[in-house]
Amino acid sequence: MIMKNLIIFFLVVAMVYACDNNKEPDEETIVEIKDESPAQRDSTLITDTSWGLITKTTDIVALKKIYGRANVKDESICGPECADTIKVTTLFRNTPKQIIVYWEDSAYHKRVMMAEASIDGSPYHTADGIKVGSKLSDLLKVNGKRIVFNGFGWDYGGIVTSFNDGKLGNSSLNIHLDLVEHTGQNELYGDRELHTDMPLVKQNLDKIIISTLTKAFLNH
Repeated sequence: MIMKNLIIFFLVVAMVYACDNNKEPDEETIVEIKDESPAQRDSTLITDTSWGLITKTTDIVALKKIYGRANVKDESICGPECADTIKVTTLFRNTPKQIIVYWEDSAYHKRVMMAEASIDGSPYHTADGIKVGSKLSDLLKVNGKRIVFNGFGWDYGGIVTSFNDGKLGNSSLNIHLDLVEHTGQNELYGDRELHTDMPLVKQNLDKIIISTLTKAFLNH
């Protein structure tokens, strides 16, 4: 049934593209995807299975139809520790609406692996209000249990490593934290484990924010 649905989806996209291949979508136009789920009609809502109008099976042709060709650009970015480069597709580059799309198949752009936002003012959010710029104190309220993350100031700094079976424990979200100001407290920096029960972290809950929000598209 899944394969049949995928075949139907790609046939529909191909037919629409063939009928409209001489017309450039307006840069600010977002084409609504017909879907029974309300989340699919909200271009800024992140759910368990979607990032706005993007799902795991959204391909490069669909991205261009949804967001406009001028807003969809392929590029290479630096991987972890800049040991290599990663081919991605960027939507609305260098604007608050920017989304970086990572592909399972970077050559063909058929299946989305991850979507990511990291620009200040990014509108993408979960139903609980989690978004780029959210404070660690807000994240802690949503999760309901201790949050563990790496110390700041290095390549893997600020990455949340555990939600300790809280509400976000089974989430497909990967969260990268950062300090909005340098506190001068060296205990918050370096290759070390920090958590929200630590007195020093508690003092800085409102100074630590989400700097990057990434959704992994799992095999639902």
